[in-house]
Amino acid sequence: MKLLFKLITLTFFTNFFVNVTFADVSLSGYQEFFAGSADQTTRTGLDMSTNTGSSQAALSNGSYTRLVATASKTLDNGIEVIGVYSIMKDDKSGGDSDVLGVSTNQNDISLSGGFGTFTIGNTGSTGSMMHYRASTIIPTAEPDGAVIAHFYTGGGNDYGRADEVGYAEDSMKARYMSPVYEGFSFGIQYGSSLRSSTARQSNSDMNCTTAADQTGHGCYTDVIDAVIKYEGDFEGVTLGATYGMVGGNTNIIAGAEYNDLEASVYTANLGYGGLTVQYKYQDSADSGQLVSTTDDGDNTGSTICGVYAAGNVSAGICGVETEFRESGVTNVNNSKTMVYGLGYSLGGGVMVEAAYFSVEQSQGDTKDTDADGVISKISFGF
Repeated sequence: MKLLFKLITLTFFTNFFVNVTFADVSLSGYQEFFAGSADQTTRTGLDMSTNTGSSQAALSNGSYTRLVATASKTLDNGIEVIGVYSIMKDDKSGGDSDVLGVSTNQNDISLSGGFGTFTIGNTGSTGSMMHYRASTIIPTAEPDGAVIAHFYTGGGNDYGRADEVGYAEDSMKARYMSPVYEGFSFGIQYGSSLRSSTARQSNSDMNCTTAADQTGHGCYTDVIDAVIKYEGDFEGVTLGATYGMVGGNTNIIAGAEYNDLEASVYTANLGYGGLTVQYKYQDSADSGQLVSTTDDGDNTGSTICGVYAAGNVSAGICGVETEFRESGVTNVNNSKTMVYGLGYSLGGGVMVEAAYFSVEQSQGDTKDTDADGVISKISFGF
């Protein structure tokens, strides 16, 4: 009798857990692999024709391979709840740390309805979601992915930023994005600290502890990122534009005060047929720099990229220029990056791509980096 009762009980609970579904769950993913090589004539300010070089030509597993679990459920009141959890490649198992703190390390919950979408968790910034990301659109998605940096050694000075502070990073935040009305939309987020990311333990100090952390824009608190956007189609021509502001607070370090974060971002998009051209400009001025220093800052970056796709083939060009005024250096520090990409879709989510790139970085009149290289890439999205 006891055995019969146990069997009935086991059958009941088995059917309950098998048949009761709280959400629809799906798995998707992405894999990428590269091969690359660069000819670096200037490395950390040294002429490599007379100095010992380094060999960084290699096969690479890229940065963004991941498995993504997505669960969705529509509540009785009509609100759709979506949970997303990403497992990135080897950053959590003793491997490389290319994507620690990057927004592809996604772990968030969203609630969507006629009111828009509210999201909380380790997720992308408002700007990452709404601004046109020009540096991603050409084949290989470089220079946005920064995989080209696997194949040369960059300089150690500040050359300015191409993207706004908080771009594509996964610190904890609450974000709201409005519905689109007559082409217009709006988004805003609050984040307690840029340090509350997957790169650190949950009980970490949210304040900067070193000047380098502060001037490197690594730990602003009470970060607000707001964006307005317009996109419309006019007889086959797609036009779009965004404007955004990013603000945040700094902390005092050893009695020294630093400028709070105040940045502006503008982006634009033009599309016609298979042609897409995008532009981005960010200006974070003297954010994060010492209040007592008046000859630094002027941190700006501009990006213009275009891609043309016809059938399975795509080709594009992308140029990025940045500037930063370093205290005590007569002329501004700057960097210039050019990437020329070519891609072919094999179908079924498989892409083969290749690119030629050139990178120059200078501290004032002193050239720190001069490199030219090529990369090839195969990726599979599923």
